[in-house]
Amino acid sequence: VLALGQRLARRVESEQAFAAHAAHALRTPLAGMDAQLAMAMKEVNTTVRPRIERTREAVARLKRVVMALLALFRSRAELDLQPIDVAQLLADLPVEQLQLQVVQDQPLWADPNLVAAALLNLLDNALRYGARACWITVRTRGATQTLTVRDDGPGVDAQRRAQLQSGANQVPGDDFMGLGIKLAALVAREHGGRLVIDDADAAGCGFSVTLVLMPAPAKGHPKP
Repeated sequence: VLALGQRLARRVESEQAFAAHAAHALRTPLAGMDAQLAMAMKEVNTTVRPRIERTREAVARLKRVVMALLALFRSRAELDLQPIDVAQLLADLPVEQLQLQVVQDQPLWADPNLVAAALLNLLDNALRYGARACWITVRTRGATQTLTVRDDGPGVDAQRRAQLQSGANQVPGDDFMGLGIKLAALVAREHGGRLVIDDADAAGCGFSVTLVLMPAPAKGHPKP
């Protein structure tokens, strides 16, 4: 019992330290970026302004993502469940270096800011490890929702895949292996689900991660 209490205390301390650091390291620069873009809007010609405005919208989205993550780590705040069009969500995120294809059969019921945070981390991982294209699939089968991100990168072998899956199942703060995957796993758990790292395709290429989320609302009975 004492050992369990010590582990829980370390976890709380780790999460509080992360939240404090993130608030300083992320929120302040984003506010500065928005201020600089606002000034630039006044100094450029009208042909450039639409692009700057889109950039400001992306910064605003990132600010909301940061605040959602801080709330998640600080207090486990209640989820802001909404029907999400994942293609539209991705359109507001800075992932222009990847070719994205979205297949979605119906809206995903989840917290859009936390889903955005998970997608940003998974897509950034894909880009850093050599992917050029990603396929995002949203499926609802009965009571189960899944959000899958698959890329065309080199993939990993079975041993590394098992290591990453193990890291995703550990509580935050134990280590920093696969931090992006851990964050996506945390988002899945906050939605009452789990994260699954899928097998490679038949050619052994690509990397695939699936977030299994809470049950979808029954037809005719939407969630609030």
